[in-house]
Amino acid sequence: MRNLVIIILVLFSVSCMTNYPLTTFYVKNTTDKTLNFKASIIKQSQMGPYEMTLPFMVFPNDSVVARRTNFKKDASPTAWFKKFIIFQTDSLSFNDPKNKDNWIKTTDEKGRPVYTFTMTK
Repeated sequence: MRNLVIIILVLFSVSCMTNYPLTTFYVKNTTDKTLNFKASIIKQSQMGPYEMTLPFMVFPNDSVVARRTNFKKDASPTAWFKKFIIFQTDSLSFNDPKNKDNWIKTTDEKGRPVYTFTMTK
């Protein structure tokens, strides 16, 4: 009986594990000006899901990690961000972060997915 309980617990814990790879989301600034944006995501807690918004500053010709999380392989990168607001700067033309084609998918040295969004056109 004890062995049966152990086997059931092991099977239950293995079945609850997801096989989503660790995915990194970068936001890239290719201009000579500092750009700002804020991104909102849905976080899970013991009290239930809630929206969390963080501001970001991207220095000229640099990039920032907007999020690193376990992410479904076939999911759209735009599905992760609830809101993505770019603050306008001096007549620059910005790409749309809600368009999945603006997120370029590559892989890192360990074979994990990396999405990069370039802010300006």
